[in-house]
Amino acid sequence: MDMGTWYVLSMVAYALALVWSGWSFAQARPSSPRIGYGLFVAAFALVTAVFLARLASLRGAADYSRGDLALFIAWLMITVTVAMGRGGASSPVALLLNAVGFGLALLAGGLQAQSSAPFLPASSLLALHVALAVLGDTAFAFSFSFALMHLVLEERLRRRLFDRWYLHLPSLATLDSLALFASATGAGLLFLAMVTGLWWGDRVLHQWLLTWPKFMVTAFCLMLYVSYLVWRMRRRVATRAMMVFQVICFVVVLSNLLFVGGRLP
Repeated sequence: MDMGTWYVLSMVAYALALVWSGWSFAQARPSSPRIGYGLFVAAFALVTAVFLARLASLRGAADYSRGDLALFIAWLMITVTVAMGRGGASSPVALLLNAVGFGLALLAGGLQAQSSAPFLPASSLLALHVALAVLGDTAFAFSFSFALMHLVLEERLRRRLFDRWYLHLPSLATLDSLALFASATGAGLLFLAMVTGLWWGDRVLHQWLLTWPKFMVTAFCLMLYVSYLVWRMRRRVATRAMMVFQVICFVVVLSNLLFVGGRLP
């Protein structure tokens, strides 16, 4: 595999590790510390491989670019996280460090195009865009499922039907937390997918795809989920209307995937 493919894999692993860190921090007790720490170790190994391969490909100090500096700082941040151990990987320090580190690693992918020896071809940038979009849509699918469970359980409680649905579903508070976290994760990943898609359009088509129908509908989907997040954070308590709105948001996302044409201008 070329360096661009390794970079895409490292960003996907880094994104998953960052999502786990945020979810673990939001819980009263960290969940699955071994799995979460394993994600950070995998991301560290991949980012290290990309960074070392990048250094080996440079012919001299003159080839060192701002993108390489951003990648180096991101590598340092994830290295510190791994050195902190399993307990530290779920701390707020690790969450903030890696939020900045992940942003710098993505920025490195964009800045390296200005280098005299770029390491991320357009095909790999498109693959990164697709991977982030798939992860974002997957998170939205989970939030949709949790919203449906919330509606079903709320209806059971309202009608006092203490059947198997009531016995086996998590509590309303748990479902609300899961739906909120999945929506926030999906919105963040979708935003990153849109940014990488714009970068790809600028590099390959030499134009920003801001007026492309697919981009405009995707931006509308993002606005819907951001509206839900703002609504939920201001009310502090989930309502039936919020869960119905979650379902509507996912229907719009699904319509964007199935019916909005992806033909480039």
